[in-house]
Amino acid sequence: MSTENIKTAVDIDVGLKEFLTTNTGETISVPKFYRKSQSNLARKQKKVSRKEIGSNNWRAAQNRIARLHQHIARQREDFHDKTAHKLVRENDLIAVEDLNIRGLAKNTKLSKSIYDVAWGTFIEKLNAVAAVRGVHVSRGEWPFAPTSSQYITLIVVIVAKKYLKLYQ
Repeated sequence: MSTENIKTAVDIDVGLKEFLTTNTGETISVPKFYRKSQSNLARKQKKVSRKEIGSNNWRAAQNRIARLHQHIARQREDFHDKTAHKLVRENDLIAVEDLNIRGLAKNTKLSKSIYDVAWGTFIEKLNAVAAVRGVHVSRGEWPFAPTSSQYITLIVVIVAKKYLKLYQ
């Protein structure tokens, strides 16, 4: 990708308190779809445990649980889709930190929260939306910068050069 075509660039830092924070200071909060539905899910699972396994009532109760999980997944997918479209619409270059999500999820105290925000799914969605719109998404790799700090410096230099051209 040529650096001449880049007008706006953004660096994204994902987290558990804020879903993502950009280098411009913009933050998007975590919706916590699974955490909000946990008590409802527990109640439905308790009802299933009281049914005779294999009965029609048990199957109906299992379907209610499956529909709730599906609802949570669709809420999360819609949130990721809207966030990805917003980022791609506003930027020409998007830099995302490269995370070892599986390694982070091994921490038993944080794993439920990590899987609830679903960073990996969001990054996949961001890549797909960016590919359609012709926006470059970089996951910590850049051909001109061997380290991440040099990479972020490169983004700042590209954006600064663009603004200097506008002011001159």
